[in-house]
Amino acid sequence: MAESPTCIVYCRSWCGDCHRALAWLDREGYQYTVIDIDEDADARARCVELAGKVVTPTFEIGDTCVVSFEPDALREILGDLPR
Repeated sequence: MAESPTCIVYCRSWCGDCHRALAWLDREGYQYTVIDIDEDADARARCVELAGKVVTPTFEIGDTCVVSFEPDALREILGDLPR
């Protein structure tokens, strides 16, 4: 069985959409790593590289990027795997 791709979430501590996205990931049982782009300049640069500008949350999932909190897109990329 395939494993879920690695999910990195580029966030800001004050971002309401980020909080909703992380709560959704938790409810769905997906594993992820959170990086606060206000505290990590390299992560901020990576977020801009992926999204074209600073947009939070930005999700880097394997070779795929999802900009903004889109549950259907995230579920499709992360898969419906046992968690």
